[in-house]
Amino acid sequence: MTEVPTPARPLWRRPWFIAVAAAALLGASAVGIAATLAYTPVGPADGGPWCLHVTDGEFTALTPDEPACRASAQDVAGFRAAHRLFAALDRTPEDGRYCFDGPVGALEFVRRVSRGDREEVAVVVRSVRLPQDLAGELACRIRTDSAALAAVLAVDSMVWRIRPDTYRMWWESDAAALRDRLYAESVAWWTPERTAAAAAQGLTPQQAVVLASIVQEETAETAEAAAVAGLYLNRLRKGMLLQADPTVKFAVGDFSLRRVLDRHVAVDNPYNTYKYPGLPPGPIRIPETVYVEAVLAAESHEFLFMCARPDDSGRHDFAVSYDEHLRNAAAYQRWLNQLRIFR
Repeated sequence: MTEVPTPARPLWRRPWFIAVAAAALLGASAVGIAATLAYTPVGPADGGPWCLHVTDGEFTALTPDEPACRASAQDVAGFRAAHRLFAALDRTPEDGRYCFDGPVGALEFVRRVSRGDREEVAVVVRSVRLPQDLAGELACRIRTDSAALAAVLAVDSMVWRIRPDTYRMWWESDAAALRDRLYAESVAWWTPERTAAAAAQGLTPQQAVVLASIVQEETAETAEAAAVAGLYLNRLRKGMLLQADPTVKFAVGDFSLRRVLDRHVAVDNPYNTYKYPGLPPGPIRIPETVYVEAVLAAESHEFLFMCARPDDSGRHDFAVSYDEHLRNAAAYQRWLNQLRIFR
């Protein structure tokens, strides 16, 4: 008996054909979606410049100069279309800050954000008293929080490394990235020449920064900073207590004091240079670079004492002898009494 061959299964019913056809349809669908969405405008309704923060695929739009911590999500058209286009093109948004001159087509938007073609931000490190204050400011500029920044910046070995300046960084930088950047910038700034200049004053780079922090708190007049630095170096070389009022204010936690009284200088704190010899264990503020440079180029003179002038000029009268200093101090105290300033 002749065996009748089984009819071949039609091509369109074969599994591999079905899979290929399905993929082709999906591809065509994706292309169709992409074509439909490509020119959808993405941007604020007013058409002006705007920026975007991308965090784990989430978008937050803000004005160009708006810090991240005060960013309020704007009503930006086209985000839904952009998300659909990312999926259709199998692209992923890269974290970062992106800025645009106005609305852009969704395809251009997706291409740029998926490439990570992002903007740098200006991280402005100011001369402040406490690393915690700096952390609160900088948490607005990069993607981190103030607690994380304070934790890495307030470490003793790090505080003196913080140098006020403007640093260009990626917005998505975290606290550790900023710490590493500030550390690297400090290492670069302390060239062999500057390190040698500090050594010539009998200081390490860290001690130079500590002294600069005291000098800055003593005088807002940069013109006399080198003279103030020279005075404190004279006291250090003679083994005298620095007796720097700003260190007492730091020790008691009150920089608003206009008069440092006996009860203040009696505070038992290693930052109180009326009780503890030498420099305090760390800076009492983050000093401006100009004050560090003033320490490195401190004036050579014989002064051992200084007192604020009784004229609210912010400048000081310097003295070689203690008797002369007492006369200067008495004049300053009379002036404070006339102004009824008792603390």
